[in-house]
Amino acid sequence: MQLQDKVSSSDKKKKRVRRKVEDVKALSITSLLDVLTIILVFLIKNVSTESVKISSEKDIRYPTTITNDLLREKAEATPVKIFTDRIILGNESLNFGSPNELLENPEKRKAIFKFLEMEATAIYNSNPSDVEACLIVQADNFIQCEYVSEIVKIGTSVGYTHIYFATLEDPDWLKKEIASTQ
Repeated sequence: MQLQDKVSSSDKKKKRVRRKVEDVKALSITSLLDVLTIILVFLIKNVSTESVKISSEKDIRYPTTITNDLLREKAEATPVKIFTDRIILGNESLNFGSPNELLENPEKRKAIFKFLEMEATAIYNSNPSDVEACLIVQADNFIQCEYVSEIVKIGTSVGYTHIYFATLEDPDWLKKEIASTQ
């Protein structure tokens, strides 16, 4: 605390008044660093990934996408639908058990192998040479990769030259994904 002298003049008489003035405390550098750290963490956590540019490299062969119309024109497709509780194969929607059975039961895997082999053979035998056999995999969002990988492995081993993953176009997928993780 400091004392401040002030001279006041009134009625030609000079008076000295002493007043107590509080000292201004210096800012703590620790507090400033804490605030800056919090701001930095906030900015890092909320950085937008939309600004990331993906460049096309000449040495990488990227997979292609295909629309329904083009698929119907140029290829014969066998759909495989993987639900959380069942696997449906072919245009006839034949039930081939559950995803767990696909990995655990060799008989189920063998039955799926035989069915897909029969479908691929029928496609190649009944179509001109420019038609390709495609396997279209539709899987639930919560299906583990190992189930999809096993279907892809079986499909490639029986002769499917193209394997496509059916997706839905959603321009707001990133916002929804971020919201679901918070």
